[in-house]
Amino acid sequence: MLSKNLPPVFAFSILLLAGCAGTENEARIRGVNASPSPDMEIGPEGPALEGVLVSGQDATVMPARAKNSFLVTFPAGNGKPAAVFSFQETDINDRRGLALDIRNAGSQPVRVYADLNGNPWERGYLAVSPGKTGTLYIFARRSKIAASDAEKFSNMRGIPGGKMSAGGRAEPVVAKQVKVFMVMPRQDAHIQVGRLRPFGSSLIPNLAGFYPFIDRYGQYKHKEWAGKLHGDADFKANLVKEETDLAQHPGPQHLDQYGGWAAGPQLKATGHFRTEKCQGKWWLIDPQGRLFWSDGIDSVRSSQTTRVRGREKYFKEPPPDGDHLARNLQTKYGDHWQTAFTAQTLRRLRSWGLNTLGAWSDERVTRQQKMPYTFFFKSGVAGQTNLQTNMLGQNLRAAMTQVRETLNNDPWCIGFFVDNEIHASTDPAWFEAYYRTVAALAKEILPNKLYLGSRLDYHNWPEESEAHREIVRQAAKYCDIVGFNFYKFTVEDMVLPAGIDKPVIIGEFHMGALDRGLFHTGLRGVVDQTQRAEAYRYFMTTALCNPAIVGAHWFELYDNPTAGRFDGENFQIGFLDVCDTPYGETIAAAREIGYRLYSIRALSGNSGSGGSKLVP
Repeated sequence: MLSKNLPPVFAFSILLLAGCAGTENEARIRGVNASPSPDMEIGPEGPALEGVLVSGQDATVMPARAKNSFLVTFPAGNGKPAAVFSFQETDINDRRGLALDIRNAGSQPVRVYADLNGNPWERGYLAVSPGKTGTLYIFARRSKIAASDAEKFSNMRGIPGGKMSAGGRAEPVVAKQVKVFMVMPRQDAHIQVGRLRPFGSSLIPNLAGFYPFIDRYGQYKHKEWAGKLHGDADFKANLVKEETDLAQHPGPQHLDQYGGWAAGPQLKATGHFRTEKCQGKWWLIDPQGRLFWSDGIDSVRSSQTTRVRGREKYFKEPPPDGDHLARNLQTKYGDHWQTAFTAQTLRRLRSWGLNTLGAWSDERVTRQQKMPYTFFFKSGVAGQTNLQTNMLGQNLRAAMTQVRETLNNDPWCIGFFVDNEIHASTDPAWFEAYYRTVAALAKEILPNKLYLGSRLDYHNWPEESEAHREIVRQAAKYCDIVGFNFYKFTVEDMVLPAGIDKPVIIGEFHMGALDRGLFHTGLRGVVDQTQRAEAYRYFMTTALCNPAIVGAHWFELYDNPTAGRFDGENFQIGFLDVCDTPYGETIAAAREIGYRLYSIRALSGNSGSGGSKLVP
């Protein structure tokens, strides 16, 4: 039995935990997106679509009194009941996407998702209180932007006006179906769906006098928003403001030096991180033998470069190496800005309730031994359809041996990922040989560190192919922890294949919006910063309530460059913008979770299965 007493549980934790037990509540639906923030340019709406037909998939549907509106009942259960709305193909090529009204006709809060044309990458969601009505927005995506627009804004996944690429179809974009669904509703839910219509404009702006459109600080020149920088003096003002905020929020209490739960159970201490299953839930155990759940952030670094050559006209004053972030940090913190950045970052992360430096973080930060971290190896298997295990072993042996002394003996290192989102093969036998080779090297060279897998990008999990499920089985066989990248709005339905009982770590997730001057939401889009914060709270709550998951890492610390990084990604996905300004809404959400991390995890049930809790 675990005999240590729990620390006091705050009221907000109790509200969150109601969600773990399967009861929706007001704390989980903050950020209803019926009225987007003024910074979000929703733009003109088109007329409601006519001739809408609907069919139920494990849901009951019937016409409502209002024209082209329908009543939908989702029954309680562990599935994803849905209503599919079909209509005549509608050109939305010059629109931002499709919108629909959702009225909660039931007595409990609901959380509703919607996919456009059956594409899970074109997904929106809405959380709405009983008796209230809100608007659910689905942003359209393209596999690529038309050449006529792309040539004006080269190497940019999102461009001024509203077009976003990756994860959808090539132009022209048409809408013909919307699937409205819930995930594992815990009680019967009743909603009314109506007024399906296009929204916004994605036409590029008038280019007369448009260039340069990136200002000295790396911001979009032709728009204003809350927190936009207008001069060097704003750096100092922001620093003073943040100093007050950090002083008021020094970080969570009841923790040991590693961020483990000092007020929780004392387990076996080995001097390194390990895993253990305690009363139905997997945990990391920190070097001092305390329960630890990895609440982290990736790419903690002071550089974000964009290509200037060939695009000089985009920039008012291009920085050295195309790195607006580094120049902004130097302006803000002075000559010793790198040292100041490191100290400020570690202080910020503690204040925000985070406890892990995720993959690709600067070693000048990880080597401070002030916060646990994960390491990343690249094995060189990309493109090896026929896996060459000898070459894999040689490459990885050299890489691991190079850092063996520092990594294997460092108690602050949780473990390491090898590779990221491998697409060289979909053959489970390939992956079996791959994981077996890596695991053998890991045990030989880095026996004190946890092997965290290869960050499988199975974003529709558990609705994946049998081949992918078999690959997960192989990962569980050889890895200490199975690593996934999950760009989802929830992981409450995350369960490993039957017979597999292994801890899981989420290496990447994020959400972004278009209300702070960037042109792409990232891989999961929300309507504004308020909904972004709500989405973060919900995702993290469902991760903490899932008994298999031992950590989740947000990707990444800073936004992408406005004009795109090396691969064109220009996503609004940071906790900080290019001017080093924190996103207050997301940080408030991170604190709400991080300051109550162990209360939420310890008091949650086992995915509603009635599992025991950590109690005195």
